[in-house]
Amino acid sequence: MRIFHTVASLSLDTGGPARSVPGLASAAAKAGAEVHLWAPDIPETIEEPTGVTLHRGDFPDIEIDLLHDHGVWLPNNHRMAQWARSNKIPLIVSPRGMLEPWAINHNKWKKKIAWWLYQRRDLKSAAALHATAESEAAQFRELGLDQESFVIPNGIDFTEFKGDFSKEKTVVFLSRIHPKKGLLMWVDVWKKICPEGWRMRVIGPDEGGHTEEVKRAVAQANLSDEWSFEGPLEGKEKLSALGSAQLFALPTYSENFGIVIAEALAAGTPVITTTGTPWKGLIENRCGWWVDPTPEALAKALQSALACEERSLMGQRGANWVKNEFAWEEIGLRIVAAYQNILNGH
Repeated sequence: MRIFHTVASLSLDTGGPARSVPGLASAAAKAGAEVHLWAPDIPETIEEPTGVTLHRGDFPDIEIDLLHDHGVWLPNNHRMAQWARSNKIPLIVSPRGMLEPWAINHNKWKKKIAWWLYQRRDLKSAAALHATAESEAAQFRELGLDQESFVIPNGIDFTEFKGDFSKEKTVVFLSRIHPKKGLLMWVDVWKKICPEGWRMRVIGPDEGGHTEEVKRAVAQANLSDEWSFEGPLEGKEKLSALGSAQLFALPTYSENFGIVIAEALAAGTPVITTTGTPWKGLIENRCGWWVDPTPEALAKALQSALACEERSLMGQRGANWVKNEFAWEEIGLRIVAAYQNILNGH
């Protein structure tokens, strides 16, 4: 089968899809599919994913059996849906969290107009919708999108997570610095708890000038000596940041998956995050805190985490869990089986 993946950008500072889409494409290729990947924005430094034909420049004119588009709302997503309809190609759409309530309410009126102009029709025309968590699939149904949907999570390349890390009294946030990530709320939490002897590292690319807003809040709270802002990290530096921390925090209002949570767990670091993510498994596997996205709930979680005497054991449990559940090899087999079902009319 010939599968064509499309996404708005492969620039790493645009967020999770720039990492997860090439990973999924490569996993499908390893599972036996012929896979192509195109984006209108591909930095020159991006390497071709293993087993995948990467297309730069204009949209290529090639024969394919199925189009898998990632994201919604953007002109590129609308263009892909139109192209699939006009060429009678089965379309799978992975909204990548862009249909979650927080995302829909961000620039609400623009999205409401787009929904009735084209977005609802584009989604309804898809052969199937792909969710990365059950909560995202449930949101499809809330929006009246009643066609076939399936749930397959994002994966991790665990070959990168090797070696032991020397743990420091540090809490790490690693993600885009965007209002939905809850950093302003986390400043209030940190000020309330005042973790003595602990540092807070904020790592990630700025979006819309929000970094300066957070820095101002940190300064006003007299926390500048405890908080650092480091910009995006990749490769070994990123793994070192995740692995050397005693805690990872993502106080977000909304995530469809949150791949960095899986990465932190793979590095042996317990996680504090919110019910705005689909990571209830943190509680079930005893490797983190999963609480409401409120200052009160997060403050209790941080206080509990700082007092916990088995953070190291929690980190081990988390690493074992994600290695069993989120390996790309298994996810590649599952996505190819889903493609085959759709091509067979199921």
